[in-house]
Amino acid sequence: MKSLYIVILLAFSTFVKAQTISLDSISKYIGKEVVLIEKVQGVFQTKTHKNILLNFGKPYPDNTFTVVIFEKDLHNFSYNPLELKDKIVCITGKVILYKYKPEIIATKEIQLVIVEGK
Repeated sequence: MKSLYIVILLAFSTFVKAQTISLDSISKYIGKEVVLIEKVQGVFQTKTHKNILLNFGKPYPDNTFTVVIFEKDLHNFSYNPLELKDKIVCITGKVILYKYKPEIIATKEIQLVIVEGK
């Protein structure tokens, strides 16, 4: 079933002209729609706004890349993103730069599909 999700997401990525990339090259795709499959190295929830930060590459503060889920969008996820540590996920979205590091803002579950570790 997970493989079916990956195939659907990769087909969807072709439709929206997203490129499947590796984590090592993400900084070259600022402003572009991408798809990548990576292991979540760390999870953090901010105290003030309850936003969730998923770190990839290495744990914070040495992370290569972050996925941000704002508190207002958490209801769009059928699972608790705080439980994603050490899981492999397929991420789809537009890469932006925040404080000199690439990130994707995930507003809906289809952008962050669990591939392994459920």
